[in-house]
Amino acid sequence: MFEKEEKKLADFKSTYDDATIPVEAIDAAILAGFQKAKQKRKTNIKKWVFSCAAAVIIFGGFFTSIRVSPAFASYIAAIPGMDRIVEMIIHDKGMIAAVENEYYQEIGVSEEKNGVKLTIDGAIADENGLVLFYSLQPEKKYESMWIEKVDIKSVDGKELNQSSFGFGAPHIPDKSSTYQGMIEYFFKEPYEARNFQLDITVGASGYSEAFKMPFTLKEVKPAKQLAINKDVTIQGQKITFVNAEIYPLRVALHVKMDPKNTKKLLNFDDLRLVDEKGETWSKIQNGITGSRISDDEEIVYLQSNYFNEPKELYLAINKIQAIDKDEANLVIDIEKEKIIKQPKGSRFNPKVTVSGDDLIFKMRTKEEFSYFMFSTPKDRNGKELISESGFSNFADNEDYQVYEHAINIKSLHSVKGPISLELSFYPSWIVGSEKIKIK
Repeated sequence: MFEKEEKKLADFKSTYDDATIPVEAIDAAILAGFQKAKQKRKTNIKKWVFSCAAAVIIFGGFFTSIRVSPAFASYIAAIPGMDRIVEMIIHDKGMIAAVENEYYQEIGVSEEKNGVKLTIDGAIADENGLVLFYSLQPEKKYESMWIEKVDIKSVDGKELNQSSFGFGAPHIPDKSSTYQGMIEYFFKEPYEARNFQLDITVGASGYSEAFKMPFTLKEVKPAKQLAINKDVTIQGQKITFVNAEIYPLRVALHVKMDPKNTKKLLNFDDLRLVDEKGETWSKIQNGITGSRISDDEEIVYLQSNYFNEPKELYLAINKIQAIDKDEANLVIDIEKEKIIKQPKGSRFNPKVTVSGDDLIFKMRTKEEFSYFMFSTPKDRNGKELISESGFSNFADNEDYQVYEHAINIKSLHSVKGPISLELSFYPSWIVGSEKIKIK
C-alpha cells in the first residue's frame, strides 16, 4: 500500500546503512570525508563553534538506519511533502528520530503575495530550539529563490532570548515547482511562548516580498538531564565532562578544560555518544556545533538520542583539534600586509591582502580542512573589533590544498598598529582512544 514511500525511505536508508562505528574509523572519516566546496561561503563571526557547510555529511557512511516500516511509511505518506522534509534532515539522527516518533507538528499556515505562496509546513520543537519547515510555490518559474531576511517574534508577550539561528537556500524545486527549506532557531534559555510570528522576506530574480506568518506550537517536550562529572586525559590534556541536557533536537554537552593544560582545545572532531549496542550519535554536522563559554569551557552539541532509552550510554572520543596556548593567535601588521606571528609550521602565507574591510589569508595544508578558522579580532590594545562576517574557499591540488579565508572587520582602514586574530579551528590535533560510561 505504501510501496512508493517505502522505496523512498529505502533510498534514504542506503545513505547510512546499519553500522557500528569503530573508533578507529572515525579518524579516517574526519580527514577523508570532507566534501570539496568550490564556491565562497559566507560565515557569521560570533563566539560560536562552526563546522562549514562542506562537512554536512562527514559521517554519512556510518549512521545507523532509518526504520523502513509500514507504520513509518504510512506516516510519511499521510503528510504532503514529508518525504522532502525527511530528505532535508537525513544527516541528523535526532530529527529523523523525532519524525519516526511522530513528534513533527503540522502547521500549514500560508500567505500568497505577488504570485508566490509561502507555507509554514510544520515544525520540530523543544524547550531550547525550534526548526521550521517551509515551502514556496511560485506561479511562474524562477531559476532560483532564496530567503533574504528572517526573524521570529512572540505574539503573547513572552520574551524570546534568542542565541542563534540559521537558514540555507531552499532546496531546488521538485516537479511541481515547489521549493522547500528549513529555518533553525535556538534560545539561551527555555522559552514559554507558544504563539509566534515569523517575519520572512523571500527573494528571486525580479522578486522580493515580505511575509508575516503567525503560527502556534502545540507540544514542546522538556529536556532530560544527565549528570556526568567524569574526567579524561588525552596527551596530557585534562577534560571534564560535566553534564548533558538531552533535547529532541540535540544534546548539549557541558565540557570543561583544565586551565593548567598546555594546549588550547579548539574542536572535538569526533566526540560521540554510543549505546550498549554500538549505535552512535555524533556531533551536529550542519550548523552550530558548539558554543564557547570561555577559553576553558564550552557546550558541544551532539545529535539527539532523546527518543532512545539505552540501558548503557558511553562518551567516546579520540581526536581533538588543539594548539599550544602561546600560538593560538595570528598577529598581523595590516599596514605592511603581512603576518608577524603565526603557529609553528608556517602554514599561512606570510603575505596577507587588505581589500576594503576584508582581511584575506591563504593557507596550505596536506589535509582537507573545511573549517572557517577565525573568531575574535582585537586591536593592539586588546580591544575587540567588530566583525560579523567572513568567507572561505579553496583550490584543490594533487599534493596539497590552498585555502583562502577572509574576515570582515568594521572600519579596518582606521585600525592602527598590529591586530590579532583568535584561532577557533586549526589543522593540528591530539589523539587518543577514550570511552567513558555515563549511564
